[in-house]
Amino acid sequence: MPPLSQTVACFGASLTEGTVSSNYLELLAERPELAGFRFANHGVNGELAWNGLQRLDKVIAGRPDFVTILIGTNDINATLSERNRLRYVTFNHLPVTTPDLAWYRENMRAIVTRLQTETSARIAFLSLPMIGEDLEHVANQRVELYNEATHRLARESGTAYLPLYEQMVAYLKEHEADQAHLPPRLAYRDGLTNVGNAIALHASGLSWDEVSHRNGLLLLTDTLHLNRTGAGMIADLVSHWLIAPAGERVET
Repeated sequence: MPPLSQTVACFGASLTEGTVSSNYLELLAERPELAGFRFANHGVNGELAWNGLQRLDKVIAGRPDFVTILIGTNDINATLSERNRLRYVTFNHLPVTTPDLAWYRENMRAIVTRLQTETSARIAFLSLPMIGEDLEHVANQRVELYNEATHRLARESGTAYLPLYEQMVAYLKEHEADQAHLPPRLAYRDGLTNVGNAIALHASGLSWDEVSHRNGLLLLTDTLHLNRTGAGMIADLVSHWLIAPAGERVET
């Protein structure tokens, strides 16, 4: 068992904060095999990679032994409609008017460079999860582009790449028949309507899994956030990476 001083900084946005999504840090903390690790939640709802970069000092100050990075869904969402772009630029105080893939790559490279320069932590990128469960939708075509960029950065920087999106796609294909027993599948839409409705259902007493079922989804709750099965995939990937030998490859 690793010593109790092992700190894992989980860095990201709402999927990591875990207040509007099933909380994968809670799942990690429940696992007996990870009793020697302490999980620090560095997730902030609604952030893009650039926002995360601005608060990296706090992550570094915690002197983590491991860092997981899961941020970028909002970067993609900002490209999917003009309404989304304006909302993110305004409310996230972005220094650019058109957040795009090149800017995302720039910010992610800056994040990993600082972590490698200013900490001795082992670092892992998680691929970004699907946006909605229609794999042919333009949103998921864009997710694949951003994940290709993340995978390339992981290879170039010598960090791990944990294939969350790839596992989610495999799960949907394996459980395609289950979709027939659910209500009509909620479709992605821009703005905050889907998210707001899911939060309201959860506040009324439904679990995130029950919200997911009501919306006809297998892994997501509102096309952006995760039910317990989706969050469990993150926990599985992170758990394996933490207890694997340092040189073992965990990517696909």
